[in-house]
Amino acid sequence: MAPHEADAASEAATFEVLVRPWVDEMYRAAAAIVGEADARDVTQEALLDAWRGFNQFRDPERVRAWLHAIVANRSRKHLRARRSRPRIVPTLSWPEGTVEDGATVLAERDRLDRAFDGLPADQRIALALHYALDLSVPQVAAALSVPEGTVKSRIHAGIERLRVALAAEDTQ
Repeated sequence: MAPHEADAASEAATFEVLVRPWVDEMYRAAAAIVGEADARDVTQEALLDAWRGFNQFRDPERVRAWLHAIVANRSRKHLRARRSRPRIVPTLSWPEGTVEDGATVLAERDRLDRAFDGLPADQRIALALHYALDLSVPQVAAALSVPEGTVKSRIHAGIERLRVALAAEDTQ
């Protein structure tokens, strides 16, 4: 193996060792931010972004926060691109219960998804990282490279916007 090939193989192995433990969490973050339908694509794009930027990565202790930042940025780009596409509600099969129960669950999920879709990307990302991944406010702040107060503000504002959107829908 030529020296540069050995270096590339070593870099790829190091990348895999550092990143592999966090891939499932990256996917869960993407799913929470952009939805299940697009999470795989966003995760794949985030992994490609991580690989492209790996030669500039310096602190293995911060790999989790670094990957969360990449997923957040890739999700933000995806949300911007998705604005012009129609929204599709998945059809689900309901192995137990009645069709009415399934319809109620689907309608409620759709209602929550629409309210969440109406949030600005920064609020969506903060809520998803905090609640879907159970990251602490300091961990979200580290992942997004923003102060903790900003994270708290985004979470609070996102929850309030969700409440307003859901309440407005209830009155219709």
